[in-house]
Parts: sequence; structure tokens; C-alpha cells
Amino acid sequence: MEVAIALAVMTIVMGTAFLLLNSYQRTYQREEAYADAARNARFAVSRLEEIVRSAGTNPTGKTAVNWLTFVDFGGGNSSSSLHLISDLNGDGATTSTIASNSDVIITSENVTLQLDATNRTIVMVDNNQPVDSTRRTVPIAENIRSLTFSDPDGARRQVNVDLYAAPRGVPAGDPRYREVHLTANIRLRNR
Repeated sequence: MEVAIALAVMTIVMGTAFLLLNSYQRTYQREEAYADAARNARFAVSRLEEIVRSAGTNPTGKTAVNWLTFVDFGGGNSSSSLHLISDLNGDGATTSTIASNSDVIITSENVTLQLDATNRTIVMVDNNQPVDSTRRTVPIAENIRSLTFSDPDGARRQVNVDLYAAPRGVPAGDPRYREVHLTANIRLRNR
């Protein structure tokens, strides 16, 4: 009888311990997903700042490119895509492009930054590449639910970026679900 009671008490204690351990493990995984979303959002904003800041670069000061619209929000002052033109190498044209699939530095002078909503990815489209090229679209950040570019003063001298990053593996219906929201104001380097 004593052994049966001891076994029952031990089963209850072990069951409770495993339930708590399982709960702590799920909480840890959820928090790790939120931390990953925050890192991803910070990287996305940092990378977008680097790319947007170079729009309108004209190192030689050639006037042949100064008539171009270096920053285009798609006809308005706010959009989920942003078209950028630069003269990064100072040759007076905006036709330079990405040299290889492993390029980590932006060398294309005509790009569009946009949200691929289907894949929840921010991509950079190299408009100087042929449409069927494998180097035309370069992913920048993933698990991004929303991305908005806007021009705060209409002067095309700065760009506001507003993005929401979603945690991977946490369903939106979870009562503890939350997203990471980051904003940045990027001033164009040469404008």
C-alpha cells in the first residue's frame, strides 16, 4: 500500500515537472522567435538605410545625371516599393549593375526596393538586369509582414521606412503573438 501511494505521488510530481518543462520550453522557443524577428528587423532597416542613402550619388558632379528623379515612390509620397537611381561610378550613366550573385555591396545604379508579400521578404530588384536573369532579384530580409516607404516633406531628400517583422513559427492566432515594429528616417547622402 505504501509503495502504491509513493508511486502515485511520484507520478503526479513527475507529470507536473514535465508539464512545467514543456511550458518553459515553448516560452523559450517563442521568445527566441521574437528575438530573431527583432534582429531581422534591425538588419533590414540597416541594409535599407545603406541602400537608400546612396540614392542620387553623383561623385563627379556631372550635370548629365542631375535631371533624373533619384527617388521615386511610385507616383505618390508613400508606397511599399521604392525606385532608386544613382551614378555610383561617376560615368554619367545609370547602367552599372550587380557583378555576381555573391555581391554584398550595391553596385547597381537602378534598383527597386520592395516587399514580396507572398514570401514575406524584402527584395532588391536590379532594373539593369534582364527580366529572366537570376541576378535580377536579391533578397534582403525575410519574415517581414509590412513595409512602407514615405517622403515626409515631399522634397525627396529623405525617406521614412516603416516595417513590421513577424516571428517565425509563432502563429498569428497565439494570444502572446507580437510583431517587431521599426521605423527609420533616412537622409539621402547627396541631396
